[in-house]
Amino acid sequence: MLFSTFLNSLPIGYVNVVPLVYLAEIGYNPYAIGTIYSASAIAATIGMIPCGLLADRYGKKKLLIVGTFLPVVSYAIFGLTLDPSLLMVASFIGGVGFAGGLAAAIITPPLIPMVADSTSDHKRSTFFGVLQGAWALALAIGAALSFLPSLLSSWFAQSERSAHFESYFIMSAVAAASMVPLLFVQERRNGSGSKASLGSNSALSRLQQGEKHHPRRVPVTCWFRIAQFSMVFAFTGFGLGVLVQLVPTWLTLRYGASETTIGFWMAMSNLATIVSTPLIPRLVGRRGAMPTAVATGIVGALVLALMPFTDFQTAAALFVIRSVPVGVYWAVLESYMMSAVNENERATLVGFTYTAWGIGASLGTLIGGALLGAGFLTLPFVAAVISYLVSSAALRLFFRKVKPLEEVTRFSMPRIGE
Repeated sequence: MLFSTFLNSLPIGYVNVVPLVYLAEIGYNPYAIGTIYSASAIAATIGMIPCGLLADRYGKKKLLIVGTFLPVVSYAIFGLTLDPSLLMVASFIGGVGFAGGLAAAIITPPLIPMVADSTSDHKRSTFFGVLQGAWALALAIGAALSFLPSLLSSWFAQSERSAHFESYFIMSAVAAASMVPLLFVQERRNGSGSKASLGSNSALSRLQQGEKHHPRRVPVTCWFRIAQFSMVFAFTGFGLGVLVQLVPTWLTLRYGASETTIGFWMAMSNLATIVSTPLIPRLVGRRGAMPTAVATGIVGALVLALMPFTDFQTAAALFVIRSVPVGVYWAVLESYMMSAVNENERATLVGFTYTAWGIGASLGTLIGGALLGAGFLTLPFVAAVISYLVSSAALRLFFRKVKPLEEVTRFSMPRIGE
């Protein structure tokens, strides 16, 4: 799963830089660019809940393979046309932008629970950090490949447009290769492994008393907790959409930077995320999962707030620094969330929370693109910082007295599910 995630994320790192800069350079309005990328978030929003329910009910591996294939089509469309309507279709299908489109809607609900099932409760946060590290390394390499169009143009005497098209076909081939490792993954069915990290509740009691061989019959019992996590994810998604997704476009508009230069800094920001991996067990072990997520979310927002008041080099460096707390935040939050419900409900939880994230991201990308198109280069930062701070505050408010099972031995507060 790690190797597949790595290969599948390489093109994501590439298209999170090159089209955002190239389309702006050839005259696309930033609002049009934002609209193209928002289609990805809209697709993820529509598909996440149904895919989460399907994964819990019928199994996860098949969905994982299907979702991994869809970006192959998406990148091929980018390699064929500059028509904005067709680019929106490609974005909707998947692989374009952080939201990932329909592909991410299919992949995310099965992937996160399968990763959680692959390790013990005590090592879960660290393992999510490793997954985050593999994803970040792939994004870094993909972003660093932003020189590829220039290389193809100089080596093969191609036009700039043809070189960009060829590069997208290369990304399509890489995405196709990412399906191969999944063929060797063996899915552990719900109820066949370790018990869920829950306190006593009716669903888990039924599971332990004889329904563990029939996980499809166990109902979802944590709707209120799902709603709480969804609110946290919605504000986080809006912050990403209104600014972070459009940072390459912002750097081009504000400083006139080229795609190769921006690609280098985006690669550095993703590499910096890997630094967060060894920090995760120390921070979680010392402070606990929820306080760690809240603190790193706030730190990331405050660093982001400094960017519009600096020169290009400093702004880019701040974006790199921000990646460290953000890497910790996402790994710990996803691990913490997996301890909130029993195994039979994990994909459903992911489906609902990432749907909320997709709604926030799609709305944010539309608003961010409109603001940049109107020349308001600072307002997206204001909106993003406020959104991230509200998300962290909501996480603290909802879960300040709730701890996962692995922390019960170290802390005296009630554990999740009690």
